[in-house]
Amino acid sequence: MALVKPSIVEMPEDPSIGAMPPYRRLLEWVAVEVDGLTDEQLDFDDASPDKEWMWWSIRRQVSHIAWDALVFTHRRCASLLWPDGDDPEPIVWKDHHFGPDARFDRVLDEDLYWAIPDLIEKMAVGIGWLERVVAEQSIETLRADVTSIRATHFWKYVITTLPRGAGDDPDRPGNIRYDLEGSLWMVFYEQLAHIRTIQRLKLVQGLPLAQELPRVGYLRLPEYWGDTDANGPSMQRISSE
Repeated sequence: MALVKPSIVEMPEDPSIGAMPPYRRLLEWVAVEVDGLTDEQLDFDDASPDKEWMWWSIRRQVSHIAWDALVFTHRRCASLLWPDGDDPEPIVWKDHHFGPDARFDRVLDEDLYWAIPDLIEKMAVGIGWLERVVAEQSIETLRADVTSIRATHFWKYVITTLPRGAGDDPDRPGNIRYDLEGSLWMVFYEQLAHIRTIQRLKLVQGLPLAQELPRVGYLRLPEYWGDTDANGPSMQRISSE
């Protein structure tokens, strides 16, 4: 079954449709929402413990989206994109991957990538890779590619937005099992949620929004749309006991 490419922004309930996310629209949404903002507006944040969603400024939200597009795709899809092992290196992977030796926490190196055009340029690289994955691989390949990760309270919560492709791993208590179809939709939802946070940071500053975003994926949950300022569930791992 070949991948269908309608203009759809949510994982279809019907698995026979096989549609995948319109990643290019993420670039468009980011560019429109940050256009014309001053450095002061881009760097506004609030580190209060009860305002976790405001800890990253608009600029750092964009940096995280770029990081996510690059790092997720490199970690999860490298064998599909570069089967010969000739991985490109638009950033220094060892500095940005998760782990004790990573120098940067889920954002790009701010000494190198700080200006918005530079961040969007890096995001575009990752978006291009995501587009390649869904264009080059069949839906059967994506669904057959399964991985298991340690469950956290956050992941247990947000996977409820998927109709399929993620759930408890019956063979590994305390883990969640994803197929690549589900993972690729989740990375789309993740980036969309950060674009919504950019909008929320603009609203706090009294700035007009540039567009209406689709309320899909994470954005169906009150913490990520902004129906509440309460923090979402933590990334603390769930005990397997």
